[in-house]
Amino acid sequence: MSAEAELLPDRAVLVHVGPYKTGTTAIQSSLHTHRDLLAEQGVTYPGTYHRQMRPSWALLGRSRVGEDDVPADEWDEMVEEVRAAPGRVVISSEDFASARPEHAAKLVADLGPERVHVLIVARRLDKLLPSAWQERVKSVNETRTYDAWLHDVLGADRGNDAARTFWHNHGLEGLVSRWRDVLPADRVLVLVNDEADRGVQPRAFERLLGLVDGQLTPGPFTNTSFSMERIELCRQLNLAVVRRDWVGNQLLNRPRREMLSGIRGVPLEDHETPIPPLPGWTAPRLAELSEERASSVRDSGVLVLGDPDLLRYAGDEQAPGLPEPPTTLPVAAAVGALEKTLAGALRQLRTQAKELRRAREAERAAERARARGPVVADVSSRDLLREVARRQVGKVRRGR
Repeated sequence: MSAEAELLPDRAVLVHVGPYKTGTTAIQSSLHTHRDLLAEQGVTYPGTYHRQMRPSWALLGRSRVGEDDVPADEWDEMVEEVRAAPGRVVISSEDFASARPEHAAKLVADLGPERVHVLIVARRLDKLLPSAWQERVKSVNETRTYDAWLHDVLGADRGNDAARTFWHNHGLEGLVSRWRDVLPADRVLVLVNDEADRGVQPRAFERLLGLVDGQLTPGPFTNTSFSMERIELCRQLNLAVVRRDWVGNQLLNRPRREMLSGIRGVPLEDHETPIPPLPGWTAPRLAELSEERASSVRDSGVLVLGDPDLLRYAGDEQAPGLPEPPTTLPVAAAVGALEKTLAGALRQLRTQAKELRRAREAERAAERARARGPVVADVSSRDLLREVARRQVGKVRRGR
């Protein structure tokens, strides 16, 4: 059924699962920025970070590439905060979109089967695909060109890793089904994104949570698109990581994040190339898949907010093919990337140096303690009594 967003029950827990590249960063940044105002209106946004990333990783058993999984108790801590919250609660992490059935069941059981409502955002494929490819290049070791990635994702064979990942997260029928299996249909909400109206999501959250109209204004965190030149720098770096067998090396994580921050922080120049429209060869497949997505939402049986027809897209069969990847990068963007990367690397080296100094100081202290011999705290009561008796006997023999 299709409907307008309506106020959730008093102690409802709204779990926003994304998925990726559907405006999640914008809504999370707004919820984080207005955390105190939400609390004044009886709405809890758990934690202190702009999204519940680490708790969601703890539930799903994952972490950043090359790092240990986030401890399970970080999920448990958030669960305790949610259970103790007196009013409505909102949680947002796009990582929940990749939850397997057992994760979805645990989330609902832990947060309260009678309280949980899940919100899924559906976005049109022609807007979703370029954003998803770019995000993969930025956040994981994706080495495919845009054209090669599109062929893998849109092909009939979904056995390759690109297709499996994309359709697990963004295949609306499967995504809705996973949550409908653990919740009543009327507590699974699909919000259809309107590409012409950026206010659709914040207004829906305000109505669902009972917030003042217009309160969820934009926050400071953004996840803006890179130009083709900047994303190609990231892709070439990914190729180098693979070539040098550095995949999974956690020492790269901080410099990589700093590099992305540096690239993002330099304004786009007029001559930079935006990600081009989808090539003509994708049009028939896009029309087919878009029709399937619209129909699956309409027939899902869950609560649909908005018009599923907005998911339909015909494509342009006359659109040109994609150009070759660029080979140049604006100097300012390159300097921004290098400056942040070096700064991150230096901070990492300083941290390691401090840890090494502390370890050496502890080792030297232990050596000094060993040189002094055993102290009272290291001696058992029996041995201590024996030593006292021995010394007293010695004094008697010496006539003291």
